[in-house]
Amino acid sequence: MRFDFRKPGFVEAAILTLAAAAVLLLATWELASRDVSPKTTQMQQEIDFLVEELDAVNRRLDRVQARNAVLERETDVLRQANRILRAEESARRARLDQQQSELDFFRRLAGTGGEQTGLDVYHAELLPTDSDRVFRFILTLTQNIRRASIVSGKVRIDVEGIMDDRPITLYWSRVSGGEAPEPAFRFKYFQQIEGYLTLPERFSPTRLRLTLEGGEVRKTVQRSYAWNTLLEGGVNPALPADH
Repeated sequence: MRFDFRKPGFVEAAILTLAAAAVLLLATWELASRDVSPKTTQMQQEIDFLVEELDAVNRRLDRVQARNAVLERETDVLRQANRILRAEESARRARLDQQQSELDFFRRLAGTGGEQTGLDVYHAELLPTDSDRVFRFILTLTQNIRRASIVSGKVRIDVEGIMDDRPITLYWSRVSGGEAPEPAFRFKYFQQIEGYLTLPERFSPTRLRLTLEGGEVRKTVQRSYAWNTLLEGGVNPALPADH
């Protein structure tokens, strides 16, 4: 494209265009070099304030976390102390129960508890074994110490339960394997008898019945126990056979 410098008004237009460009350049330079506007300054101040507040919040958060850590350590110490106290209390109660049991046992022997009992079952217990059909029994027999005579005899052990939806009683020959003799006793004050009971398949035991036969001069003693009760720690003292 060619410009015709001889056209009327061309020079005046060129001068005006250059002048406008110079003014625009000058205005741009002034805006670029001029200080930040008041609005921008206010925003920067707010940003600085928020940064300071954030720092303060972070410091408070650090203090709170430190306090929480201390509280957690104190809580752990309290939990451990409570566990120790509970364990000690359980041990103390177990010792007291053991001592009470021993005291009751010797009171029973001496006849100082208001009862003048003769031959009897003081404690009976069942313990499971590796086989779900075999159980260990523990019996403690006593007689009043004032009688001061040796008593001897046998313990007949019968197991009542359900087999093939019918009630049934298994006698010693069925639960002992058929070869072991009936448990015998001979003592002056007390004796512990132990042995094993083997139950047949499909048999669900419900009760254990004991009969103490102490000879012609002794009265036969019968005691009966719920099977599950014996497995849960035994019975002390024994219940009469009709319970």
